[in-house]
Amino acid sequence: MKIAVIGGGKVGSNLAEQLVREGHDVTIVDNDPANIKRIQNSADVLCVEGNGASVEVQKAAGVGKTDMLIATTPNDEINMLCCLFAKKLGAKRTVSRVRAPEYYSQMDLIRDELSLSMVINPERTAADEIFRVLAFSAASRVEVFAKGRVELVEYKLPETSPLVGKRLMDIYGAFKLNCLICAVQRNVGGKAETFIPSGNFELMAGDMISIASTHRSLEKFFRNAGSFRTKIKNVMIVGGGKIAYYLASQLIHIGMNVKILESDMQRCNDLAQGLDKASIICGDGTDQELLLEEGLRDTDAFVSLTGIDEVNIITALYAKKNSSAKVVAKINRESYVDLTAQLGLDSIISPKYVTAAGILSYVRSLQNTGNSDIEALYHLVGDNVEAIEFKVRDSIEGLVGVPLKDMALKKDILICSIIRKRNILIPSGADTIETGDSVVVVSKDHHFRSLSDILD
Repeated sequence: MKIAVIGGGKVGSNLAEQLVREGHDVTIVDNDPANIKRIQNSADVLCVEGNGASVEVQKAAGVGKTDMLIATTPNDEINMLCCLFAKKLGAKRTVSRVRAPEYYSQMDLIRDELSLSMVINPERTAADEIFRVLAFSAASRVEVFAKGRVELVEYKLPETSPLVGKRLMDIYGAFKLNCLICAVQRNVGGKAETFIPSGNFELMAGDMISIASTHRSLEKFFRNAGSFRTKIKNVMIVGGGKIAYYLASQLIHIGMNVKILESDMQRCNDLAQGLDKASIICGDGTDQELLLEEGLRDTDAFVSLTGIDEVNIITALYAKKNSSAKVVAKINRESYVDLTAQLGLDSIISPKYVTAAGILSYVRSLQNTGNSDIEALYHLVGDNVEAIEFKVRDSIEGLVGVPLKDMALKKDILICSIIRKRNILIPSGADTIETGDSVVVVSKDHHFRSLSDILD
């Protein structure tokens, strides 16, 4: 596909790089020469310097002949204007980044009036991911499929876990659990390696495992593994930006107590007006004495959401050392992700990655071959594994009606869940896929556009 991206910041440049890796012809437009130079040095894309909201600049970038325009500038109004002009020039589809809460509440109207194909809100998406992690306190990350009925949870195996040293087939037999460990990331010789495990795979302490099942079955799994944590009630958030607002709104809705530390007085006033049930503290969230005074040692969860990665890492590490809280930090720089994992932080959230995954899911769904639709796509275990939910619309030769043990699947693929009407199947080799099912596939080193692609 021919795709134009307007805005070469963190989200736009990361998205452009991933689209290029998947074989798309990408043009990126940005009015900052420094961004253009950085992108030219790091990605195989055509760069056009200029204002993406200018019709003349869009014409110069060939926007009218594109299959899709994606507007990712920091300004919501500019993004929507870019999409409006692109549609008038002939772009087939338009995707807009829209972040402001006041726009989000009227998104259906905006989408219809501007003929937007998709609207993406990185801050809301990141808040949703943090919310799931806090709602399932034992996990470091939670993704959902089948409209929330299937969950895929990431969990780091401690040395004290009874699962250490055991083969997967023995674990399933001993615990009698209706779940599937579908991906494992392990440190091998100082380097992280990812495995799609078979039943003979033996777990080790420090493994980051991805487990798929229903919420109830996963709770049972963590109880049996000795890692079940009591539900979170009190949450402390450092940084009062848009993610904090969206997250606090969701946490308050389910009855959690929320305290936000923000240094900007005007932003504190805005938060206090929008979140009347949250405690808003105007102060420096990096001040250790302030954190302790505001109850760090007694909080159940600590979330660091400032705009500076280094600050988030430091405050999260301090919270980890001085409390028993579940700790979550927002990190955007890719080079810091592995570092923070080694430092033992419970959960890392990156808005640019969750945004890119949402758009990539949409792009791939437009390219499917006609026998299945992509309903959801997530990147797991350090972005090395994909989990994709497909809807089976038609019969697929060699796949529909064939027992899983008899399928000729590509290497490093696992079918981890089949959703059939109201039933959730964690499949065995005797199970089959039928027309009308939703199927969750976990894969390594593949970029599937259709369910039939998993066949060798």
